[in-house]
Amino acid sequence: MDPFAVAVDAASIVVLIFVLAVGRKTVRYFKQSKQAVTESASLISVVVDALSSRVEVSESIVNEVKSGFEALNQRNGNLEEDQAKLRTGYLQLLDRLEEILSNDKKLISELEQLKTKVAAAQQAPPVPASTSQRERTGTFIGGGDILSSLTSTERQTLEILSLEGPKAAPELGRRLEKSREHTSRLMKKLYQEGYVDRESNHAPFRYKVTDTARSAIESAEKTLTAKVSEKA
Repeated sequence: MDPFAVAVDAASIVVLIFVLAVGRKTVRYFKQSKQAVTESASLISVVVDALSSRVEVSESIVNEVKSGFEALNQRNGNLEEDQAKLRTGYLQLLDRLEEILSNDKKLISELEQLKTKVAAAQQAPPVPASTSQRERTGTFIGGGDILSSLTSTERQTLEILSLEGPKAAPELGRRLEKSREHTSRLMKKLYQEGYVDRESNHAPFRYKVTDTARSAIESAEKTLTAKVSEKA
């Protein structure tokens, strides 16, 4: 037998054994890998199912939260509208209360002024009835003595009123070239002594000569004219 052939055969046997051993390990590894893949696929399926259920629950929660948020926004909108209406009502009420307060203060001020006037009137000394009646009756006016009992300004005032008719105190003051205070005292004196009456239906008062004073003035003028004629 050829030694070389024997060596080749031995080597072939060794190689074959090695190939068989490697093939067996490869088949075993392939089986293990296939099982691992199958197990991995099963595990992935379990994870996917769990995640799917979790996603469904999460979507349900999200939808509920979204619906609640939208409802809350709607309620907030209605609440803001109600608050705006309420604020407007409060402002209108405040304006009305301020107006009432202002009117009440004004009324109190007017009442205080009236109270002061009433108190002053109560403290003023009363005018005797006999004196007041005498001042307005003009019983002391007698015939031609009327001109002699008056000052030149008083006679001029009566002549203006007798010839031109009723006039107000300011106009008489300008005609007589007297101050307002002087004219006021003058007309008050003539009124109290019965020489003039006053029309109080409008302001300022208009004064006119009384019938008694007019008759006395005319009588005095006639007497004066007669005396002048006698001297002539």
